[in-house]
This record gives sequence, C-alpha cells and structure tokens, in this order.
Amino acid sequence: MKRRFPLLRLRALQEEAKPVTEVNIIPVIDISLVLLVILFVTAPLLSVPNVNIELPPAGAPAGQEPFIAVTYALDGRLSLMSQPTDWDNLAKELGTEVKRRPDAAVVLRVDKLVPYRIVQRLLETAKDAGASRVALGGQPKQGPERGKAKKR
Repeated sequence: MKRRFPLLRLRALQEEAKPVTEVNIIPVIDISLVLLVILFVTAPLLSVPNVNIELPPAGAPAGQEPFIAVTYALDGRLSLMSQPTDWDNLAKELGTEVKRRPDAAVVLRVDKLVPYRIVQRLLETAKDAGASRVALGGQPKQGPERGKAKKR
C-alpha cells in the first residue's frame, strides 16, 4: 500500500498554502507612469492656440518661459489662450489672466499680413490690461540653420 498512493502521502505532509493578503502595487505604479507620460506628451499640444495664422520669422529661438498668447488671424478672429474672444472682452479677460500669472509675458501672435494698426491696438490693450512684458510672436527658427550664417 505504500507504493499505491505516494502522491496522497506527499500532499498530506505539505502545509496548506496561505492566502495572499498583500496588495500588489506594481500594476498601479505602471498605470500611473503611463498616464503621466500621456500627460507630458499632450500638455504642450494644448498650450498653443489653434487658430491658423502665418507668423513672420523670429529673430531669436523660442524659449520655455510661461506666456499668455493673444492670437489675431487674418480673417479678424481674436483668441486668448485658444479661447475665442472679441475686442470688447479682450481687455477684461487679459487683465484677469495677467493677474493670475503676473510673471508670464503676453505674446501677440498676429498674422504677418495684418495691418500694423491692429498690432498697435493689441499692444495698447495688453498694456492697459497690466502686462509688464509684451512680445511679438514669430515663426520659430529651424534647427540646422540656427548657428549658421546665410550664404549669398
């Protein structure tokens, strides 16, 4: 009888498995890191206004400083930080945004074919809203040509 049921004897000699009472946190960390990467990838895409305009070329490379974008398109559409607005509400909304982020520069993104009087009006509106720093947005310089002089 000893040889007939060796597995039953082996099972009887082993201890019963104890239930797992610990929380496995590895999947939670993995999912959190994936969501964090998705946030980092999509955040820069949301910070640029979505009105299509053709900017003049920039004289300096783009920086990473915080800014408040005011965009004026050739067809007369006006937006503040990707939110459509009009001339009547621009000063009030811009003033609120400047008070909320006083260290940010106001960047005027204006199509290069818009008359200068519109740019001047935008500059006055930004100064009236309390902006201490105002800049004109331009098309960023391309990577390889940054340090090279143009050939004639």
